[in-house]
Amino acid sequence: MYANNHIAMGGKTVEIDADGFLFNPDQWSPQVVEYFSAADGIMLTDEHWQVICFARDYYRTFNISPMLKVIVIRLNRQLGSERYSIKVLYSLFPEKPARLICKYAGILPAVPDTAHKAGGRLRCEL
Repeated sequence: MYANNHIAMGGKTVEIDADGFLFNPDQWSPQVVEYFSAADGIMLTDEHWQVICFARDYYRTFNISPMLKVIVIRLNRQLGSERYSIKVLYSLFPEKPARLICKYAGILPAVPDTAHKAGGRLRCEL
């Protein structure tokens, strides 16, 4: 849970919800990702950025966040490799990779729980 509902960054205020997700996905920037990852103790690598950018692109195309298995299958196909697996995603984004990937990508998690709403948006617990 986040005590503040905003973060100050580059002279701008970025709104976040109680779970630490961007309230407005249009406020996403690489600086926001760096802020979130530093707060989570994760040092971002090129592999992290590939996953984050894939999740953002997938969301823009399908209007839903990708499940982990979709990230693995499609990102490997896109890269022409077998670099990613569920195990690799857990090593890059420890404990709750789906949640962290969505948070860093500035999108809501894939599985909405209609019992939880925040700011009129569907929320979930991943």
